Amino acid sequence: MAGIILQQAIIMLILNLVGMLAYYTGIVSREGGKQLSNVVLEIVTPVIIVHAYLEEEYDPQLVVNLLLTFVLAAASYVIAILLSMLLFRGKQSGKLVPIERFSATYSNCGFMGIPLASALFGAEGVFYVTAFLTIFFLFSWTHGIMQLTQTRDFKKMLKIFRSPTIIGIAIGLILYFVQLPIPGLLMDTMGYISDLNTPLAMIASGVSVAQANLLGALRTVRIYWVSFVKLLVIPLAVMGMCLCLPFVSMEVRTVVLLLTAAPSAAMCTLQCQVHGLNDIYASQIFAATTIFSMATMPLIIQIFSMLT
Repeated sequence: MAGIILQQAIIMLILNLVGMLAYYTGIVSREGGKQLSNVVLEIVTPVIIVHAYLEEEYDPQLVVNLLLTFVLAAASYVIAILLSMLLFRGKQSGKLVPIERFSATYSNCGFMGIPLASALFGAEGVFYVTAFLTIFFLFSWTHGIMQLTQTRDFKKMLKIFRSPTIIGIAIGLILYFVQLPIPGLLMDTMGYISDLNTPLAMIASGVSVAQANLLGALRTVRIYWVSFVKLLVIPLAVMGMCLCLPFVSMEVRTVVLLLTAAPSAAMCTLQCQVHGLNDIYASQIFAATTIFSMATMPLIIQIFSMLT
């Protein structure tokens, strides 16, 4: 299992480098990178979610596993929130602490998680990712935004229910339980769109990494601490929880652990830009954790595999 993760991590790293090269050579601009990200988030991700639900026949055990994924995902975020509050504080950091807490708590679970879960468990893996993504959106757009901005804006929080990903999850769940026959032509089309996820997501991620001051990030000691907490401390804590739940299927526990171990969410940079916060620092954390995760994600899965 760790070997598959390592192989996928290498592929993702190469695709990231392609995105970085495209940005450095002017093939893709900053605006073009945002458009690539929007294609992934608003078209490809909802389609791959619906496609994953349609590929699975109704099975009561799958439904139970899906519900368990919801519970474990919520528990993993509670663990991450508590650890980030404990490990990131201090007046000397000023307004950087909320950014560090957000970056350590919320992972790039859509971009990184879907291709990795698909490589490990196929459509069933993506099936479980949808539950984790639902919890991610609920937590990040409520607790995450309030923590980052130190304010409460419930109107903005309601936007999560209008996001294409949540709509895709709702449609997928309905089609899964109804088991409505879908024409093969439409299934094939959705399959082609789903296949775009890994290359487009990783190239878009590479464009984002290229825009960050990576050398500046590598010279900032606190970014190493944020990366250590995000990529090792929190995943190891969640691993401890998963090891205490042997009655939960290995697939569910692995997906939850894998998505927890993913690098920091690009959403932090976007929200910092919107709210006038230090988006450069957020982008540096995103870039550093993305690069470091290529080594830490296979390591976390390897340790989990050995212990189980």
